[in-house]
Amino acid sequence: MTKPLDIVDEPDERRDNRTPIVLGLVAGLLLVAVIIAFVLLFTRQSGDPEPAPDDTPGQSAPQEPTPEEQPAPEETEAAPEAEVAVNGVGFTITQADSTEFTHRWADPAAPAIEALTELFGSAPTEDFQNGDAENWAYDIYVWEGFRLYDVFLGDGGRSRDEVPAPTYVAVTGSPAEVGIVDEFGVAVGDSIDAVRDLGPIDEVELSGGGVRLVLGNNRGTFYNDGKRAFNAFVESDAAGQTVASITYTFRARGQ
Repeated sequence: MTKPLDIVDEPDERRDNRTPIVLGLVAGLLLVAVIIAFVLLFTRQSGDPEPAPDDTPGQSAPQEPTPEEQPAPEETEAAPEAEVAVNGVGFTITQADSTEFTHRWADPAAPAIEALTELFGSAPTEDFQNGDAENWAYDIYVWEGFRLYDVFLGDGGRSRDEVPAPTYVAVTGSPAEVGIVDEFGVAVGDSIDAVRDLGPIDEVELSGGGVRLVLGNNRGTFYNDGKRAFNAFVESDAAGQTVASITYTFRARGQ
């Protein structure tokens, strides 16, 4: 029969010497772990640059348009360098070099025709308006957007002083190269309702459709005191919606 071994207890001194070794190994492992963690953290931060302060996550920076993408500048109509300004007593022509010519309704027509020909750059087309027992006959000189009427007296020996409107004009358009300016700010193509807002002194329905609005108070008094200060007669299109012509002449009230 085998004799059991005697258990011999390890001396306490040897156990006390092993404890610092174990603690040293644990501390060394912890130090290595900390160093590895720092290395990994530093490597990650250096590999991922921080976004710029102005960058917003999820949005890309706006791109400057290339020359081909730049929007084209809007084209604007150049203002005419010359104009005809019409009012109750006549009209004034202003050329591009600022020279002026003024025509009044009782003046001879020839100088005005010459000045208008120079302004528009071409001679007028000529027409004729027959007279009757109540209306005078007129030679008509036509440019684009503008008509000058000159009374035709014939051989009757009558004087221009006897005629309420020795000359008068009608504005029928707005040529691009010449500005035609009305004293009331009305232009061909404007709304008739806009003219009504100016407070016309009369409104007449036309036989062919549309209306005629009369602007200018205390005018058209030739037979009373000899003054030739004409009203502006603004006629609409047949539908009565837009301005078709502006005529400065003498008419009895209601005509």
